[in-house]
Amino acid sequence: MKVHQQEILNRLAFIDRTIIHAAKACHHDENVPMELRNCVFRLRQRSRQAQQALRARDESRVRQSIDDLTRISDEAQHRLHPSDGMTYALKSAVILTHIELSALQYRLA
Repeated sequence: MKVHQQEILNRLAFIDRTIIHAAKACHHDENVPMELRNCVFRLRQRSRQAQQALRARDESRVRQSIDDLTRISDEAQHRLHPSDGMTYALKSAVILTHIELSALQYRLA
């Protein structure tokens, strides 16, 4: 990997925290559509898998996990709408997750 493993681990830890914020916001906001809840749930699962792959030093699984996370975060971001009544906390967590994943994916390219 061109990017140092510790940098990836740090970035994934930060991304995981943003996903946790999104999950908590989903839990506390009854206006969240089920499709977005599912995206956040999938992000949480895939984030764990990415961290496991990194600890196992499995480069192909790390890259695949980050690609999957980026795709799911893109899907989640497209489910946000200005007038949907969801909280700022949820929207900002989803957007920040997507930005961070896109940046990490770019660094790994």
